[in-house]
Amino acid sequence: MLFMEGSTRSRADLDRAVAAACGRFGGLNTVVANAGIHRCNTMLEISEEELDLMIDTNIKGTVHTLRAAVPFILENGGGSVVINASDQCYVGKPNSFGYGLTKGALGQITRSLAIDLGPKGVRVNAVCAGTIRTPLTEKLFQSFADITHGGDASAYWRTEAGLYPLGRVGEASEVAELMYFLASDAASFMTGGLYLVDGGLTAG
Repeated sequence: MLFMEGSTRSRADLDRAVAAACGRFGGLNTVVANAGIHRCNTMLEISEEELDLMIDTNIKGTVHTLRAAVPFILENGGGSVVINASDQCYVGKPNSFGYGLTKGALGQITRSLAIDLGPKGVRVNAVCAGTIRTPLTEKLFQSFADITHGGDASAYWRTEAGLYPLGRVGEASEVAELMYFLASDAASFMTGGLYLVDGGLTAG
């Protein structure tokens, strides 16, 4: 196992991390582009600085990751790319302009790369998750609660769970299982897909 500190907004950091991983493990056949941030905003409210930050992290960070990793995957004879997109590739949500804009772009990146890289033996798929209980969403809901509910975030979690036909939000392990499958040879005829893990949210 190898851990390296860096930023996906820095191509140099990613080049260094991928080179180190290939040196340690002898090559690369899979990359998961997972980094992202969320901010609440509308088009009329978002600042230039916040818009740049979200584009640089969610879109350009993904592109930097793939530009660093895919050449090594090609050198290794092919493999798999998995992009962490969002259910917002399919639906809009209130006060989520920047996040929806950037995550929607990842859906199109997935399709385009699948066409370009398929003939070279590289599959590209995206996981489109609904609300998942992660440190990111816990921090977000807690910030809401600190403003409106005296620090008690449980009401936000109950409201969010009520939006889903399954009556709950997802767990990180449920997303990880799909990512692992898409990265594996078991998904050898799957590319260009945007796969929902959303508890039925987009079915309604």
